[in-house]
Order: sequence, then structure tokens, then C-alpha cells
Amino acid sequence: MRKFAPWAFGVLALLAQGAYAEDGITKDTILIGRSAGMTGPNVARAKPATEAVNAYIDAVNQAGGVNGRRIKLITLDDATEIQRSVANTRRLIAQDKVFTMFLSAAGPATLATLPVLAEFQVPLVGSTSGSETLRKPNRLMFHTKASYTQEFDKIAEFIKGAGMQRVAVVYGNDGSGREAEQLALAALKKAGLQVVADIGFKPGEVKQAIDQLVKADAQAVVLGAVAGPSAEFFRDFVKLQNRPQVFAWSVTGVEAIYKEVGDKVRGLVVAQISASPADRSIAMVRDYHAMLKKAGLEDGGYPGLEGYIAARVLVEGLRRAGREPTRDKLIVALESMHDFDLGDDVVNFGPDHIGRRFVELTVVGRDGRLMR
Repeated sequence: MRKFAPWAFGVLALLAQGAYAEDGITKDTILIGRSAGMTGPNVARAKPATEAVNAYIDAVNQAGGVNGRRIKLITLDDATEIQRSVANTRRLIAQDKVFTMFLSAAGPATLATLPVLAEFQVPLVGSTSGSETLRKPNRLMFHTKASYTQEFDKIAEFIKGAGMQRVAVVYGNDGSGREAEQLALAALKKAGLQVVADIGFKPGEVKQAIDQLVKADAQAVVLGAVAGPSAEFFRDFVKLQNRPQVFAWSVTGVEAIYKEVGDKVRGLVVAQISASPADRSIAMVRDYHAMLKKAGLEDGGYPGLEGYIAARVLVEGLRRAGREPTRDKLIVALESMHDFDLGDDVVNFGPDHIGRRFVELTVVGRDGRLMR
């Protein structure tokens, strides 16, 4: 009987592992990591997005998975806190050994995780943030939505076209809100509009902010705040007898505002980064609702559709990465995604890794529903 040197068994073990030596890849599984605010100020948006993501991944797995492997998604709650987001990301990569990160939330928190991604050379596919701080060229990051700059430019153009000249900027005095303030001011300046007040507020300071707003006598308000602070602002804002028109970015959290003030939120104008989830003339929207029905889920609105879009981009990237996927192959696969049709909504990743740039304005109507 032929004898093998002891070191040969180590070589044979490595050969047996073969294509599965990459972290997060086994013979039958692809492990994906996600850190998001499942509690905290963004929960109104995170919950429907997460439900849609899980439903789509379940549907893919039921259909045989990706190249014979099932996708397993580990989601950790960071409550939209920077330190928790960084800790979650490091744990998912270093301890849980995920293949790639997916759909992070909040600009400041996502920005803080980039050094961890760079340290381990792990890609991030999608973020619910359109922060400009994340838009610098980065081989590891892929965006599935338009930027906040594009959203505020769209709002400023509309305000100018409507003949409003006196505009106030109101923002939540936190990391996301301060970025919104700067982007809103820049967009309004570009449009040649007069900013009559620039008002920040922290939790418990809304009444003082409203007093400043009244003194400014603004015709329009650009609101830069996430769901929790936005709802707090509207609670006191709707008590005003004469209210200026309010415009908000896509992450303002209409659902949270409606829960706080009901139909008094009617008339709020909100930027969106996808077509209306109520527009069944769009193939992607029809597919989205068919998935929700099969999963027994209620319509998750714009946040749900955003999560669905990101999940589809992730899965397509994994498919294109082939049967022996590596992180480098995933990056190349995503970069090759040109004119990928989600169903009347096209993904094009260029050198800047921004796959979609769609922005439109909607208005809140009866029962908190958003109309185009």
C-alpha cells in the first residue's frame, strides 16, 4: 500500500475544499451579512425593506437558489448607531465569515464601516443611504439608488418652478440631518432661491424650531430628517394655522409621520428613488406585488420596493459571479451589469458604481398614500 507524507493530507484537504475556500461560500450556501436599524429612528423604513428582501431571497431559494446554492442572510440590528454598525460589520465579516455585505442603512453609519470593508476586502452591495460621503469612487461599494444631492436638486427645481422664493431649511440635528441641511442649502443656492431660515432641532426641541419657522415667514420648508425626527416635527407643525408647503427627501418616513398626525400630513411633497409601488403598469411593480402576495405580506410601500430592487441586484450579481464565486468575481460581475432590466427599471453600473439614478416627486394624499 502506498504511503503518503503527513503534509500531503493537508494538501488533499485543501484540494477537497476546492472552490469553497472563499469565506461565506460552501457547497450549498452563500452567506450574506447586513447591519441595519431594525430598531431606532429608521425602523419605519427598515421593517418593510427587510420583509421584502427576505421574501425575495426565500423565493430565490425555493426556486433552487443561485447556481445551486441557497442564500442565507444574517441581519444584525444597529439601531442606526455608528459604533454598533461598525461592530456588527466586523463581527459579520471576521466571525460569521460572510461572503459580502448587503443593504446597510444610514450614511454616517455606513461611512464608518468602510475601513472595515477595506481591511477585509469585502464588497457592500446597496445601501439605503444616498449620502454624498459614500459616493467617492470605491471598488468595494455598489449603489442601487440615486444620491441625496439629486433628490434635493429636484426639490429645489420644483420650488423655483412653482414661484416660491422664501424657503426655510429645517433639519434633525444629527449626522444624517446635518448632511441633509448642507445638501439642501447647496441645492437652493444653485436654484437661486432665498433661504430665510436654517433651523436644526434635537429631540425635545421642536417647539423652539417651530417658533423660529413662524418668524421666518417662509413659503416653503425643505425638511431634512429621518423618520423619527420628522414625525416629531410634524406633531407640532400641523398645529399652525397657516402652514408653508413642506418638501422632504426620500428617507423622511411618511409612514411614521402619518402614524403621528394622520391625514394632516396631506400635501407633503416627498422625493422618491423608485417608481410608485402602486403603479401596476410597471412590470417590476407587478412582480413585487406578486412576491408579496405569495409571501403573505402587506404592501411595504416605497421602502419595501427599494429593498426588493436591492435584493434583485444582489442576486443577479451572485448569478453572474458563477459557480465558483469569489469576491473579486462578484465585483467584476456587478461592474458588468449594463442595461439590466428589472422590469421597466434599468440598472447600469458605470465606473462610479452607481446603478440607478431615478428621482421623482410625490405628494401625500388621503390615508397617507403617496401620489405621483
